[in-house]
Amino acid sequence: MENQMTKSACVSLWFGALSLVLLTACGSSQSATPDGVAADAVEVSDTVEASDTVEASDLQAELIDSEVTGTDSTEDVHVDAIDDEALSGPARTPGGLPLALPFPLTRNDDSAPIPDEEVEAFTQALTGSWKEIDYFVWLSEITHGSDVSTGKPDYLIWWHDVSAIKENGKITWMNDSQEGGSHNNVEPTGLALVSAASGYLLSGREDMGFITEQFAKSINATLLGFVYDEDDPIETIMARNIITQNQSYTLASGKEKNVEYDDWFFEYEGWNAERFHYPNNPYWGDIWVTTMRSKDDVHYLYRATGWLLYVAELGQTEAVRKAASDAVAGMRGFARDIVDHDYNIRSKDRNGVPHIPEAEDLASLSSYTSVFPMAECDARLSTALLAYGEPLGVDCKTGQGSPYDDIACTTHYFNYHIVWGFHMVALQWALILGYDAEAWTLLKGLITRIERYMNPSSQEPGQEDPSWKRDMATLLVQAASLGMPLRNDEVRLIHEVHLAAVAQFADFENWDMWADSVPDGRYTFRSGFQPQHNPESTRIEDYLLLLEYCWSPFRNPAGAPIVDCDVISNPALWGGTL
Repeated sequence: MENQMTKSACVSLWFGALSLVLLTACGSSQSATPDGVAADAVEVSDTVEASDTVEASDLQAELIDSEVTGTDSTEDVHVDAIDDEALSGPARTPGGLPLALPFPLTRNDDSAPIPDEEVEAFTQALTGSWKEIDYFVWLSEITHGSDVSTGKPDYLIWWHDVSAIKENGKITWMNDSQEGGSHNNVEPTGLALVSAASGYLLSGREDMGFITEQFAKSINATLLGFVYDEDDPIETIMARNIITQNQSYTLASGKEKNVEYDDWFFEYEGWNAERFHYPNNPYWGDIWVTTMRSKDDVHYLYRATGWLLYVAELGQTEAVRKAASDAVAGMRGFARDIVDHDYNIRSKDRNGVPHIPEAEDLASLSSYTSVFPMAECDARLSTALLAYGEPLGVDCKTGQGSPYDDIACTTHYFNYHIVWGFHMVALQWALILGYDAEAWTLLKGLITRIERYMNPSSQEPGQEDPSWKRDMATLLVQAASLGMPLRNDEVRLIHEVHLAAVAQFADFENWDMWADSVPDGRYTFRSGFQPQHNPESTRIEDYLLLLEYCWSPFRNPAGAPIVDCDVISNPALWGGTL
């Protein structure tokens, strides 16, 4: 198949600048990998500048030798063959980013078609719920970080392990040690950033732009906040989170908001995280940092960063464009640090000294390659693409991994999210950077993976988890945003799980914590100030991912439609009213 495919034009993506420059270069029709970057170009400073670039050079005539191997079995995927005429090149932004899937791909579908009226009714029910919740305004009220009124760099994070304390009508958002240390807040933050950025690119709405800007800034906050003092030059290592200072400020709505971090102002050491005091951080001053960024939620950042490339070019305001561009530059530095240290995610100790954590494979993307060469291949490929704009010899074939992935998923259900998350971002970055041969094969592999997951006879271990159906619905939406054409029965599952969330969220009473109807008390993040996770319905952090589906340049027109994207793209039409 690769011999039938021509490599699309490479892009050189200039981070921090106002434009993205397309550098066209052609290679052999059998080439799927760009030329090696010159030795001086591969070196990376530990300090990230907004003007840094990710370069994809001229195409090679021969593939870079890969250290990983694997099979290319896709017998259960039914796709059209690619023809050369279809690869004349998709539409692009003025800066060179692709605006269409670069190849046709269809699947057999013998399930009953969904009537247009049913799709329209689903669209109106879902968007009516979005409108009623006022999702992005609500999100700006329940998240916190560092407010602009502090005079220090501003950002927002969607935390875990926070409680809202209401007393005499006053609301205090407290990072609550009784709940935990919010080790994986990048998951909800990254998911919501994808939705906000997509919605902003679709509609230009100010509330979506605000969340895009603030959540994008949180990416660099975890990098710059991990700088020990003014003598620490390394800005490419990411903390799990940073804890700044207590603050009080007024929201745009006029509501008074109080944030208290001091319940987290203490040290601890654990196998998977540590918290240290950094009293002389150059950006936020006297802060605390939670260390040992793990790979668990890095793929959420990679996915958001892919779309932030588009925001950096196409965003409507300078503030949003700059936040997106800075975040992409920061993530590029972070990814390069991983590549340059043998695909390990470094951390720092209490004195700001960098090290590679020794805790099992917590922060490694290469621990098991001596046993399973394809183990975590998608994670390494996506990291290489983000870091240097090329695969660096990592060839993941269909992206379906190795027995390591099966063992990991059997051991802990959450590992499924890591495995399929990295598979998708490897596909996403291959599409963005024009590695069409790799993207074609990865997409076929993703379809194979999902068809296996959806087949009751496959005996996939994850099928025993109560959340499997819900998670499959979300996975289908995300895969459809990256070129997987959906079948009608898959769309029905998406409708079922989302409509269950519409009903659940209609019954939730605490959307506005400042309302007189909400009595004084302590409200946790689990079910107090936001809806509880339900294995039968879409989670609140996934609830607007259909914005990504409707915006994505890689949505496949051959798939059965989930929603009416004309309505999704115009918030004035949400809920059926102008």
